[in-house]
Amino acid sequence: MSSVRGAQAAVRQTTIGQAAALTGRGRSLRAVALRTLPPLHAHIAGTTLILLTAAGLTAQVVRLDASFDVNHVHWVMFAAVALCYLVGEYSTRCWIASADLGVVTPRWASLFAVLLVGTPLLTLVVASLGVIVTSRRQVENVLVVLSRFGSTAAAVTVAGLILRLSGINGSITQFATITWAKACAIVAAGVALLVVTATIGAFCDWAYRSTPVQVALARQFRGRVAADGALLSLAPIWVVGAAFNAVLVPLLTATSIFIFRSTRQAFDRAHEALYDPLTGLLNSRSFRHDIDELYQERIVRFGAAVILIDLDGFKEVNDQLGHEVGDQVLVSFAARMRSVFPTSALLSRLGGDEFALVPILHRFSEPFSETEVRRIHELLTRPLDVRGFPIRVGVSLGVAVASPSLASSEELLRAADTAMYRAKRLRSGVEFHDPAQSGHGRIHLLTDLGQALVDHQLTVHFQPQVEMTTGRVEAVEALIRWHHPQLGDIPPDEFIGLAEQTDLIAPITDLVLRLAATGVIASGVDDVRLAVNVSARSLVDRHFADHVLSTLAELGFPPNRLEVEVTERAIVSNTERSRYTIQRLRDAGVRIAIDDFGAGYSSYQTLRHLDVDRVKIDRSFVTGMLEDPRDEAIVVSVVNLAHRLGIDVVAEGVENTELWEALVAMGCDTAQGFGISRPMSLPDLRGWLTRWNEIRYEQIERFEAVNP
Repeated sequence: MSSVRGAQAAVRQTTIGQAAALTGRGRSLRAVALRTLPPLHAHIAGTTLILLTAAGLTAQVVRLDASFDVNHVHWVMFAAVALCYLVGEYSTRCWIASADLGVVTPRWASLFAVLLVGTPLLTLVVASLGVIVTSRRQVENVLVVLSRFGSTAAAVTVAGLILRLSGINGSITQFATITWAKACAIVAAGVALLVVTATIGAFCDWAYRSTPVQVALARQFRGRVAADGALLSLAPIWVVGAAFNAVLVPLLTATSIFIFRSTRQAFDRAHEALYDPLTGLLNSRSFRHDIDELYQERIVRFGAAVILIDLDGFKEVNDQLGHEVGDQVLVSFAARMRSVFPTSALLSRLGGDEFALVPILHRFSEPFSETEVRRIHELLTRPLDVRGFPIRVGVSLGVAVASPSLASSEELLRAADTAMYRAKRLRSGVEFHDPAQSGHGRIHLLTDLGQALVDHQLTVHFQPQVEMTTGRVEAVEALIRWHHPQLGDIPPDEFIGLAEQTDLIAPITDLVLRLAATGVIASGVDDVRLAVNVSARSLVDRHFADHVLSTLAELGFPPNRLEVEVTERAIVSNTERSRYTIQRLRDAGVRIAIDDFGAGYSSYQTLRHLDVDRVKIDRSFVTGMLEDPRDEAIVVSVVNLAHRLGIDVVAEGVENTELWEALVAMGCDTAQGFGISRPMSLPDLRGWLTRWNEIRYEQIERFEAVNP
């Protein structure tokens, strides 16, 4: 929970314009983004148009207010409301995250109240101070500040002119009664505030982000009515009620707080439905919706590129540094994306360590060249600052440029996914979608994987585990293999992770168990155990243990000859259900082994709470222990700890005689690795077992002859 709260705090800071501070890169990370921004003259032209409109309206207000009577201003209430307005603009506690509008402050409710107790010219002065306060708080550039100032001035002056032309000159509290005509003028002024700000906001979305006019208008008006409508209606009630009797102020305050909280909760729910709660980027659903909405209107027309991003090595970060650090890495990477790409880009976290973006959504841009995408890749792969420490993760980018040949946004995303998957397979970092080149993305791969089960493309190979004191083969580990008809051999790391996200993992695990158990029985060795890997998804299935035991009974394979290998990550993903499944299997005689021991962040905690029969030391420690004394110390400590707990130890990654001898000296029980044998098919396993036993018996006979 603390990791999520910390990540969400980082997101809130990023949301108010501090992404550059999070990454610490500043201008260097924005260099490549300049090309994706609309040309500077477009920003200047749009901002100038807004300012000229505001200036013309302001001139009219100045002319009308040139000789206003100071007695018509309720100065005490004016100062109080103006102060509340400035505090609301500065304090982020008063801000609401809107899915359509970004950050919403209580600006218009407060300014409307200021306008109702003062004059338009005085309200303009207060509004200008508020714009400066908000802009400094959000760390915005000059053009954005000027645009906000112009839109605020335009809205205030239009509302002020409506009041003046209706005969309201100064505070509405000067009137003994509010006639229907004046009440309608007040309502019209409030509506004018919403209409002008929504219209200018839609113009900015259209001019700066190329959002279709109808989409921009719908978003702005929907957002403004929901965000400001209820609060805006409170302004005249506050003014009249406070002026009538100060006793009403506490009641009005309580009502305002209730309405504000209700509005905030509604917007928070709307925001959570559209945005990823950890990183603050668009979630997969809203990203796909926006692409669908903009596809024909902007993406195809202007040749926008969709880029899918996958973090390489993120699993190792989670396993070795913990999920809390992993969450912070995702937050930091999201901040990096914000700093590299402008606000006109669609940025999304699709799930896990997968991100997506559409960097070009404006009419003035040109498609990215390969050189520029390589520059983006270089920027995204720079070390991330996580809690003051640099952490580097690899990045694979798949790029698909929209064209009439891609008939829908779904095809565009699938093309980018195919390119990204090819970048991961080739370890090239960046790959562009090529219609002439056949390829398989993750969606294709999952489809093919389902067909592979039907077509018997999946096979099982075996890797022996050898007892170090006697040389006896005590177990063989079953390892799944997939020979794809077009792609050839696909490593398990590339498809097992995908299968774990779907229901395919269950039939795959069942297939491995059946093929491996049948193979071991056919090999004719009665004293060799079978080790099978089990995923986290299987462990949390309450029927999994019963299914395994019924399968073993059906095949005639004794449960005490089966060893289930689980990773620590699989156990901690759902501790209670995992412990139930493991204990159910163990009670039936099935042995339990913790795979990749030491690579997780709570390995010893797992041993403390879970009864297991064996730990397998991660190969990263074993292969380096002859060169690194720290790795050697870790291996020795794991062996000693396991033995004191009555647990066997398997060393993975044993690749030479020197490692074997060192592990024997440490008292390690079992070895597994390429130095003994690579994974092999069942026919090869039979021949290997025969040769290994012949060599072992010859060595035993020589030893007995020398040592009678």
